[in-house]
Amino acid sequence: MITGSCLCGQIRYEIRGEMGPIIHCHCPTCRKAHASAFSSVATVQLADLTFTAGEALLKNYESSPGKRRYFCSNCGSQIYARREDQQHYIFRMGTVDGDPGTRPARHIFTRYKAPWYNIGEDLPEHLEWPPQAEPDPGAAAPDEYRQLHLLMHETLNLAARKGAATSLLLLNVDLSKEQSELAQLLRVIHHQIRLNVRDSDMIEPLAESRFAVLLPYTDAKASMILAERIRNTVKGVMHGAIASIGAATVKSEHLNSDELTLAVDQIIRMAEKACDSSSHQGGDKATHYNVQGK
Repeated sequence: MITGSCLCGQIRYEIRGEMGPIIHCHCPTCRKAHASAFSSVATVQLADLTFTAGEALLKNYESSPGKRRYFCSNCGSQIYARREDQQHYIFRMGTVDGDPGTRPARHIFTRYKAPWYNIGEDLPEHLEWPPQAEPDPGAAAPDEYRQLHLLMHETLNLAARKGAATSLLLLNVDLSKEQSELAQLLRVIHHQIRLNVRDSDMIEPLAESRFAVLLPYTDAKASMILAERIRNTVKGVMHGAIASIGAATVKSEHLNSDELTLAVDQIIRMAEKACDSSSHQGGDKATHYNVQGK
């Protein structure tokens, strides 16, 4: 049996069962929630966790759509997180007493790693999620959009249940720079995009100088406000760069949980057409697919 408690000791728990492998997560929300370089977490099955004291002190915060982080309302210790569609807790290892019997397996979301921290471990590192199966094995996404498909499938599934709109931005940046400079410039652009969106929004680098920005709980009007903000920021910090942005939005009433892969494909095509429209008008422009009346 595994036991643990929060900092003030008022919340105590027991875990009767094995914990999953420990994962070190470097995503922005984990870093901010824990005020650290990364969070160390492991899965715990719902039936295996019992609170022996202080369960009423637990408060929660929805840090991203469908994911709530639970913490002690007295001392602030993070205890676990849970997604609506999962049958396990994402347990915070820092509150565990003694040896839990599990060990670290990998680092994830290292593209957001704190610049002042060096990993220095012989563990696999993944820029975001580790490789996994497509949501619909019968509908393989193009390589450029493979990771985006995974992110969108999960996001639209939650949007359908919550009755929320979801928007997608496709950003194409004409840098006109030497290849040797390109990698560093793309990192700068990625950072500038991150500064202009919420922690719950997801940025996915695509082929060449392209980015996708997935915006949960965002309608068409709000997506265009963000698109213009990103366009102006890129233009301001990258002299000579021309950003063409295409936006597309899908409302919850147009989502069918049994046909989410089709919805993902459709919103990507809509955003592509809007991005192409911006490019054909000379670039340095943000266009929403619906605004074109198509």
